[in-house]
Amino acid sequence: MRHAKSDHDDPALSDHDRPLAKRGRRDTPRMADWLAEQGCVPDVILCSSSVRTRETTELLLDHWDKKPVVVSCEDLYLSSPNTMLEIIGSRHRDAASVMVLAHNPGTAMLVSMLANQSLEMVTAAVAIFDVDDWSALGQANLSDHAPLSHLTKHLATQCSCKLTHFASPKTI
Repeated sequence: MRHAKSDHDDPALSDHDRPLAKRGRRDTPRMADWLAEQGCVPDVILCSSSVRTRETTELLLDHWDKKPVVVSCEDLYLSSPNTMLEIIGSRHRDAASVMVLAHNPGTAMLVSMLANQSLEMVTAAVAIFDVDDWSALGQANLSDHAPLSHLTKHLATQCSCKLTHFASPKTI
């Protein structure tokens, strides 16, 4: 999931410290309800350390009966697809479902690679995958500067990822 819409009104705030905008606070509960209706409330949320991702997580939790384990991951802040995969593949592999709540462009790049199609991850968008082997996701051992084609090849040969759901606030 990409974080909900953030506020850009205070130029004194760093990018990391920007909170959610009104639209983000409005869209997140709708996405939380949609996820619950789909039976897709995760067991674990791996959340970037930014204010807007933490606020998105809090709003999701407020709307779910089931309370996932939330893990703040500083490395998810503006991370590459490879870093995201390493985090997914190395943490909470015993969980049945894991949500990564992070930022573009990394989120859109990773989702598009896993889906094998170009997908736009607008704010508060969610892409849900059925993954056969979580641990294989984090075994690429590629530098963040390696071509994305190397990461795509690794994914194609090491695990099966099938896009099962894709939604954004405008599509639900």
